[in-house]
Amino acid sequence: MNTYDILVLGPPGPDRAALEATFRRLGHAVTAPDPGAATDGSSGRYDLVVVDVRSADGPAFASATADDAAAPPVLVVADRPSRLAPALAGRPALVVTGAETDRGYQLALRLCAALGSRVAVAGPLPA
Repeated sequence: MNTYDILVLGPPGPDRAALEATFRRLGHAVTAPDPGAATDGSSGRYDLVVVDVRSADGPAFASATADDAAAPPVLVVADRPSRLAPALAGRPALVVTGAETDRGYQLALRLCAALGSRVAVAGPLPA
């Protein structure tokens, strides 16, 4: 099983705390900024940035994530994902919504990490 170093952003409260606890229970290293601390996830020390916008202004949090080619991919947990599309344009990002399960989060984390992988193809593809 892959484990990741995850930065969790979003307003402090029970939703974000439950999300952090879930990721820790699944074996991931989780960092959450102190309230009021400015961070955009651009540090190379995280594999993924998870942005919880279920109880916040989604576009404001999504645009706070670094717009940098070296920045980790973003997993957004949202109630209304359609509002996020403009803020995430051009970023390796995955938006999830609906009933949360451990298996669902594990799959979403793996897919999001894969979005951040750079795949090089050497030569032509086989016919």
